[in-house]
Amino acid sequence: MQCSVCGAEAEDLTSGEFDGLVVRCKHCGEYAVADSALNAFLRLDYDARVAALDKAKTGAGAARPEIVEGML
Repeated sequence: MQCSVCGAEAEDLTSGEFDGLVVRCKHCGEYAVADSALNAFLRLDYDARVAALDKAKTGAGAARPEIVEGML
């Protein structure tokens, strides 16, 4: 698969327990995008996707960053 942020080769880590997409990218790291935010997130330009991931990383602490609808 391709990273939803940068488009590089990535690994899909999504399990049946999460409603959304979980990605591991060598460049962007591991992150999740909630299903409720996925369509809007994918429509953003590159800079806005990077900004959303940075915002999720800031709020996540040691946990996996998750992009949710309210941060787009």
